[in-house]
Amino acid sequence: MKKVPNVLSGIVAILFIIIGLVHTEVHFRELDNAKVQLRLTAIDDLQLLGQPANIWKLWQGFSFMMGICFLIIGILRLLSIQTKNLKNQLIGAFTMVFLLIVVIISGRLFFSAFQIYGGLLGLLLQLLGIIFLVKSRRQTS
Repeated sequence: MKKVPNVLSGIVAILFIIIGLVHTEVHFRELDNAKVQLRLTAIDDLQLLGQPANIWKLWQGFSFMMGICFLIIGILRLLSIQTKNLKNQLIGAFTMVFLLIVVIISGRLFFSAFQIYGGLLGLLLQLLGIIFLVKSRRQTS
C-alpha cells in the first residue's frame, strides 16, 4: 500500500515526460517548416506591448517551451516522489493536480478532446495517489 501513491504519481510524471518528448519531436518535425512560417509571417498587424510582433517567432517559442516544460515538470515530479517528507510529496502532487486542471481547461478552450481525456486520466491517477499517500501515512502514524 505504501508504494501505490508513488507508482500512480510516477505514471503521471512519466506521461508528462512522454508528452514533452513527443511534443518537442512533433514541433521540429511538423511545425517548424517553411510553409507554416510563410503563413504565419503573413500576419503582420499584431502588436505586443506596443511593438510589432512576429507571430511565427511567438508560436515557435511557445510551442518549443511547452514541450520542454512538460519534460522538465515530469522529471521534477519523479524526483519529488523520492522524498520521505509528506508535506513535500503533497506539494508536488497538488502542483501536478493544478497543472492537469490547466491541461483540461486548455483542451476544452483551445485544443482537442485528447488533451481533455489525457488530463482527466492524469488527474484521476494523481488524486488517487494523493488519497493513498495520506491514507498510508495515517496508518503508519
